[in-house]
Amino acid sequence: MKQIALLIFLILMLIAPAIAAETDGNVQVGEDELVAMVLAFLSGGSGAPDLAAVQDAAAAYRPAAGIVTDSSGRTHAINAAPSRIVVMNGETLETLRSLGVDPSIVIGIDKYSAERPSFFPEYAGTAVVGSIWSPDYEAIVSLRPDAVFLYATTSKDACDEIQKKLEDTIPGVQVFRFDCYHPGTYAPEIRALGTIFDRKAEAAAFAAFYTGTLDIIPARLSGVAEADRTRVYLENWKDYKTGSSGSGYEEKIRMAGGRNVFSALQTEYPEIDPEAVIGTGPDVIVKLIGAGSYDAGGYDNEDVGAIPGYYTGLTERSGWKALSAVKNGNVHLLHNDIFGGPEHFIGVVYMAKWCYPEVFADIDPAEIHRRYLTEYQRLAIDFSGDIFTYP
Repeated sequence: MKQIALLIFLILMLIAPAIAAETDGNVQVGEDELVAMVLAFLSGGSGAPDLAAVQDAAAAYRPAAGIVTDSSGRTHAINAAPSRIVVMNGETLETLRSLGVDPSIVIGIDKYSAERPSFFPEYAGTAVVGSIWSPDYEAIVSLRPDAVFLYATTSKDACDEIQKKLEDTIPGVQVFRFDCYHPGTYAPEIRALGTIFDRKAEAAAFAAFYTGTLDIIPARLSGVAEADRTRVYLENWKDYKTGSSGSGYEEKIRMAGGRNVFSALQTEYPEIDPEAVIGTGPDVIVKLIGAGSYDAGGYDNEDVGAIPGYYTGLTERSGWKALSAVKNGNVHLLHNDIFGGPEHFIGVVYMAKWCYPEVFADIDPAEIHRRYLTEYQRLAIDFSGDIFTYP
């Protein structure tokens, strides 16, 4: 349909007396908008544009600078970098900063990003538009964004509804769907965002840093048989809640070169019996902190004095003193700030080093973390007093 409409439009332009001589250089018309105008003109219905308006639109037409497919599978023509955006997930907001996207174009953010002023100081005065679970539609519409960013797979139904309402309400708005936390899709998402914001070189550099950091692990462990891989028990901030095959937890354990001791369980994120851990005899135990009853440390750096107590409580669980992981000092606390979200690769490197300390003796996860914050996040954060891992 688009090709036919454009062909008709070209014929129309040939027989028209003249095209508009001048246009405002700041006005650009994309393919979808131009085709819609041509079809409306040809229909001749009420409210259809006249020939002069169509000619002006043709003069302002700019071919797409790129084509991107977001993580929902939708393809978008990028005619120009968005200049007024609302970002409703902090993972995408963080990734945009890694690409050096000008924060002044961000005119609205989600409530959870707004609640992290120490990590997102540049957005202290930015409008807050609720969350994907409770969006403030009135606020979003009033901001007149040209692009809105939502999750692709997290709370998909809620984000689908937001997308539909915004596309029905805001003329010409582009709604992009990116997660920016899944290891399997993060590098392509980085590159797609680089195309959207005309930051391809920056995206290539950051993607190379991200993939290069992770690629070291399988390269060095290629000779380690599955049966010989380090056995890992990973527990989140809820006691005895872990992940099985297909879970994000297992994915990251495997990325670190480990073997999940609860891989065979049927439930993706099961709560296990305390005795089950003793029965599996893990070589390494990793406990996630940063939420629930273990909400300390990380970038917010709150109540770090409680963290040693978390560790002691873990190692002194009934029967755990007999575990090799406890006896050998291979029990670790890991903050979710560097295990979830865009920074998951940092936590994976920490786990790889805990699983294979001799193999990765020359790798410093804290230095990788520092590089990420200074070179890509461009943050002047002194996190020497923060706790992301313990001990």
